[in-house]
Amino acid sequence: MILERIYEVATPRLAGKRIKEIRIGLHMLAVELDSGLIGVTYVLINELGHNCTASQAGNLIGMPADEIAAWALRAQSVIDSAVGLAVLNSAADYENLEYENNPQGPDAAYSVAIRDTDQIGVVGYIEPLINSLRNKGYRLFIFERDESFKDRAYMESAQPELLPKCQVIFITSSTLINGTLENILSYCSNAREIVMVGPSTPLYPEAFKGTGVTVLAGTRWLPKNRDDIMAGVSQGAGMKQLVKFGEKISVRVR
Repeated sequence: MILERIYEVATPRLAGKRIKEIRIGLHMLAVELDSGLIGVTYVLINELGHNCTASQAGNLIGMPADEIAAWALRAQSVIDSAVGLAVLNSAADYENLEYENNPQGPDAAYSVAIRDTDQIGVVGYIEPLINSLRNKGYRLFIFERDESFKDRAYMESAQPELLPKCQVIFITSSTLINGTLENILSYCSNAREIVMVGPSTPLYPEAFKGTGVTVLAGTRWLPKNRDDIMAGVSQGAGMKQLVKFGEKISVRVR
């Protein structure tokens, strides 16, 4: 399981650290450790159901970071899973990652080479990425489990049939929060490139070896911007408003 690998790599970096601050907004959530490290993930608001409360809400400040990170592995709700993943994301070894230098820019759309003949899969309605790829004239298969997108995307049930037709696939890292990533990867049998996309992306390339994933396209959240990040999340900001407080980066899985 990919999350178990990430947790194994992250645990030594989380040892002795505690939760300093946590904000859960309408679209995003952010966690700050007492070392100043920050992790951010999406809030899957359409998948909350009746379980929309974080475990131990009101008592999270001061809790051991490695204990909360373990929620990503065994959470009973997508809120707890997202909180755990945010803690894991905060502890990535950013200083020693080998960043991909993309001349066209840091966006995920430029993180891999795409051929004119490629068919491209996008799992999750990631609008900026979709618009960028469409503007280049590529043929896209877009998948979204939220039925309100059924006029713009294939439903999740179409993935087993259509993903094997794709040579390049972009997958929202929110699939780690709702537990769908492993199944999705099993359908990517003919993909030359598989890119994990979005602020929820855990930048631990060693944890993705052998999974088929080739690139991690995520965001490093800068501690100097912590006040803006926390205020934005608290006030219902989405990624469009928060992205200026982070640094988009791509890392190849080797």
